[in-house]
Amino acid sequence: MSTSSSTTSPLSCVDYGQTAEDHQSLLVLVRHTGVRLKQQGFARAWERMKRLNCIHIQNQNRNIYVRYKRGYPKENNEWGDFQAHRKVLGLISVGYCSNHKEFEDLFDHYKRVKEEYANTIFNSRLVVFGMNTDGSPLVEEESKIGDNEESKVVEEKTVVDNKDENEGRTSPNNNLKTDPLSTNGEKDTSEKGQKEKPLPNVKRQHSNSLTKESTGAEVVFYPDLEHSADLEERLKEFITSLFYVLEGKRLDRSFERADRLHLLCAPFEKKDYVGVDQETKSFKKKCMGRLRKHLADLCLQAAMPGEAILHYQTAMDMLRSVNDFLWIGGCYEGLSSASTILTYPRNGSNTVPLRRNQSFSVKRGAALINDSIPSKSSTYANGLDLADASAQGGLHPDDIIEKYKDAIMNYSKYKNASMIEMEASFKACRVLIMQRKYLQASDFLQNVVYINLQSSEEDKIHRYGTLASLYTQVGFHRKAAFFKRVAGMQCVAPGTSVGWHQCYYLLVQALAGYSISLDPKEFLTDHPNGWPVIQYRILHELVYSARRMGNPQLAVRHMTFLLHTMHDKLSVSERRDAISGLETLTAKCEGTPHPIPLENCQILPPVPLLTFPIVRFFKVVPPVPHLHPQKLSTDCDKSSKSGVFIYTPLSLDSDKDAKTNKCDFLWVEGDMCEVHLQVFNPLPEELKINYMGLLTEGVEMEIFPANPSVPAESGPAFIKLYGKPKSVGQLSILGYSTLVLGVRSNCRLKDLAQIPQPHFDVDIVPGLPQVSLSSSLPKAASFTSVGDGANVVASATALLYAGQSLECLVTLQNGSCLPVERLDVSLDTKLEHDLEERIFSWSDDNINSQLPLQPANQLCFSVCIYGYSDFLSSDLQTQDMPSPVYSNRSRSDSSEGKAVEAVLSVQYSGNPGLEAGYCRQCSLALTIDIVPSLQIANWDVQPALSREHCVILFDIQNVTSHQLDLEYQDGKTIITEPQQCRRIAVEIPRVDFPPEETRHDASPCMPSVYRQCRPVNHHSQYLADYVDIRWTIPATKVSGKLGIEHLIWSKNQLELIQKSPVMWEVRLNDQLYLSPDVPKFSLSDVLDVQVALTNRRGGEQSQVMLEMEPVQVCGDEVTACHEVSVLGVNTLCVSQLPHSASLQHSCAFVFHSPGFYRLNVLCYTFIQTSAEAPRQMSDVSSVSVSDRQMSSDSADIPSEESQASVNNSETDDKQTSEVDSAADRLLSANTNQTQVIWKCEPVPQFQIID
Repeated sequence: MSTSSSTTSPLSCVDYGQTAEDHQSLLVLVRHTGVRLKQQGFARAWERMKRLNCIHIQNQNRNIYVRYKRGYPKENNEWGDFQAHRKVLGLISVGYCSNHKEFEDLFDHYKRVKEEYANTIFNSRLVVFGMNTDGSPLVEEESKIGDNEESKVVEEKTVVDNKDENEGRTSPNNNLKTDPLSTNGEKDTSEKGQKEKPLPNVKRQHSNSLTKESTGAEVVFYPDLEHSADLEERLKEFITSLFYVLEGKRLDRSFERADRLHLLCAPFEKKDYVGVDQETKSFKKKCMGRLRKHLADLCLQAAMPGEAILHYQTAMDMLRSVNDFLWIGGCYEGLSSASTILTYPRNGSNTVPLRRNQSFSVKRGAALINDSIPSKSSTYANGLDLADASAQGGLHPDDIIEKYKDAIMNYSKYKNASMIEMEASFKACRVLIMQRKYLQASDFLQNVVYINLQSSEEDKIHRYGTLASLYTQVGFHRKAAFFKRVAGMQCVAPGTSVGWHQCYYLLVQALAGYSISLDPKEFLTDHPNGWPVIQYRILHELVYSARRMGNPQLAVRHMTFLLHTMHDKLSVSERRDAISGLETLTAKCEGTPHPIPLENCQILPPVPLLTFPIVRFFKVVPPVPHLHPQKLSTDCDKSSKSGVFIYTPLSLDSDKDAKTNKCDFLWVEGDMCEVHLQVFNPLPEELKINYMGLLTEGVEMEIFPANPSVPAESGPAFIKLYGKPKSVGQLSILGYSTLVLGVRSNCRLKDLAQIPQPHFDVDIVPGLPQVSLSSSLPKAASFTSVGDGANVVASATALLYAGQSLECLVTLQNGSCLPVERLDVSLDTKLEHDLEERIFSWSDDNINSQLPLQPANQLCFSVCIYGYSDFLSSDLQTQDMPSPVYSNRSRSDSSEGKAVEAVLSVQYSGNPGLEAGYCRQCSLALTIDIVPSLQIANWDVQPALSREHCVILFDIQNVTSHQLDLEYQDGKTIITEPQQCRRIAVEIPRVDFPPEETRHDASPCMPSVYRQCRPVNHHSQYLADYVDIRWTIPATKVSGKLGIEHLIWSKNQLELIQKSPVMWEVRLNDQLYLSPDVPKFSLSDVLDVQVALTNRRGGEQSQVMLEMEPVQVCGDEVTACHEVSVLGVNTLCVSQLPHSASLQHSCAFVFHSPGFYRLNVLCYTFIQTSAEAPRQMSDVSSVSVSDRQMSSDSADIPSEESQASVNNSETDDKQTSEVDSAADRLLSANTNQTQVIWKCEPVPQFQIID
């Protein structure tokens, strides 16, 4: 025992990272020397050195382990006699200098450090960066190369003692030779094995008085760390030198004489043995036992664990007899360590192994866990052959723990050995972790808690951190979190210099033990997960520590997390406090929606306030129907719609799930788009949302945020969010963004449990103009539109009398910034197409002439609405009136009127949407009520005074409640009172009807409810141009026109209206016969009749026969005339009669009795028809025309035309039979010919008198 160490101090700092394997390691101190070397450069050198932790000794079959320390208290070094692995055996100083003056200072600093540990170190090194390998400055070396002179090379500066004074052993040759290393790419001039050339001004002598034993020291020079390829080899030589010194000491201790023994003491024991009798038997036995224990420590460090076990057992037997409990405890601990090394060996290596990143490593020794002893294929384990290790017979794994317990029990008897006891507990715990006996390991950790140790606050932080780490390894996560939290609180205890920074990161590490994850997606809130009260307190401490460390953004993030995840578990007062605290923090620093990186490389994910407010409904609203973009219809689209439908039983909805997020509507570039939200406020106070806007990606979108306020604990509240797309493409709506309580949050739909869709995709089409539609008619209170009426933006209503016309002015206002370049107007009704065109009409040319419609301009066009009606009375009783083809007209239709509903659709577009084929459509709903004005009760046709004219008679009834003025032919007017029926006669020229066009009549297929009127008659439609009957209601200043398009004419009436196919001219005694004259002739006169016939219609006629036949009229009877003589031939036949050709014939008649006579002049001809055609044309064309009077029910109707002759012609059955008999005489046998009969109109009449 050295007399200079009479005053000792207790262990200053506990080494909380020690393991059982460290008893086998050599302790080497690596110090940062000087001020020129930066901390980062030293750290790189440190990392490279500590990789070399195992050295294989050549020819010794041993592996030597090294434990490096950057700092080691000198007081701890004094415990090296009690436990040899606590001695610093080697010193490596690392520094930087660039010239000899700086090297002098660096060497002085190195010397002072060496003197501190001079009692224990065996060897030392000074590694200098910044100079050439020969010790010359880098600049000087470069200049010497240019001069091409011989360089002075100094490989090393070495002071080595050739002999050990105590051991008498030569030290190993550790002289380092120069390594060919040059920064400028040239070889060093020195060769390996070359004689050293030391620099006189660098060489320095070392005093042997620094240590009790001679110690060598070396200086190694390198330009930089990158050019130090042989650093590991030099370290191997250095460690090998330590081993040989250690081996020499072990051998010396083994053969030390009993009379030269001295007592080895722990630092606190030295004062207790002052003045003690050293010649007693117990004292000598104690010296022998402690020396044997020290020898066991040296054997363990010299890679001889089997021999160490024998020495430990022998020492225990010696010390047990003298009750030396402290050293007995040391023997137990050494025995356990040696057994652990043998039972759980670690593979040695004589090369530098590849080390994985320390952040993925576990605690030292944990990687060596193995339940079974490794196979004997491993040559070396902890410096001993496995065969030798098994032969030595280490303790059983269970006995290892028992010995640790005995050691701790013996340590506990000494107050000054509490730190040794604590380290032994940690070592035992780590051994149990290797054995996977976690409950027993927790008992040793609990013992550490009970050890009352007076230490610094920093030391307590390390102790609690170690406890937390070990509790984590045994699976006690909550206890580990507790000690991390305690360590964090200890960081800010009074008297500590660690501060809030370390406190914060320890609290962050403790969160997992309390089931708290800083990722809100991983923090479970739907079922119990930890204690909310503790979690609330931990999070509060985290917020406070973040604020005190000067990072308000972290404090806001954690406070946001607390309020977001735990608001359901907080009381009303706690909620208010949390809200108030968050508002206070955000007043200085607004919360961001971005991740926050921490200094420990951890990323704090954003915490969106999804519950403030709670969104339970999220709907992407389609555009209003009249603004919804539609594809322009093309011929190809129409043809594709009429394609063939093919049924298949195969399921083609495989991508149905992929389309659930796709919206079935389109948005338009530049248009305002909206999204509807339904929100709830769970807070006890009014929630003020300072910002709320859409969160999108894809197409650029201009956001128009909202700032609503939601009352306390209320809902639902509806919020509308608006945006305007800026380009074309696909827009993805991911959620919404808010600014609530000073925190900006990006709330995504995928994080909302109430919303099934993770996002919504909407296609954006090019911009389209927007127009507003209005009309000049009054707005309808209600209407039943045709179709769905989705595009209807305005409505109009009007009341029209039948025959009245009304003009509706439609105005389109372009309210957008794009011009309207295309505009199409269409009408949709339930009416027939012909009827639709008669009621509604407009001019497309007028519309197109106003295009393009520029922004802020108007386009106006007129829609003409006509009160269309058939004007037929429902009480027609005339027998000769043909039955109506359609019987659906009821009395109410005629008396009460009808309602017409229509939708006027305007389809418009403009660039750029027009180029993409899109348009918009808006509609005007029209409701037109048509009430009856006039009704035609009856009608007939009479011959006029002129052969070229005829007279049409109408019985017209006023069905309105007002007096009505009628105006017709040549300005004639009559006045009709309500419900009064008046007759008017309209003279028109006889006409040639054009051929009727063959058209498809869809009316019979249409349901009767949609049929508004009788079908239009072809002849009436033509005659409407000649009949102009207008009416006026003076009381209402309403006027209209009577239509006759639906009148149906009989065959007799049509013959009176139509022009005859031939033109007749009859002369009686050279006097032209004019109807209604009845010329008189004498009985004795000869009546000369001249007939001229002109073919003025049709083509060439063949086989024409002209016949004149007189008949006698007696009252209402017409009889054949037998008392007459014919002078000449009364018939004339020609083979052909060309068009516009005339046929003349004359003959004379002598009448033998007076009376009234008629002269029937007939012309027969034949037309060629096909053999298959039925013989019906003759039945149509050869019908004898008989004029009739108006029906008797209208005889009393007053009329201004009552004096007109209505009885100028009569027809009876006898005359018809005579005509038929005359025609039969010329019937051809050819069945392919059809007979046509033309009759002279009017029939000449005359009187024979006596």
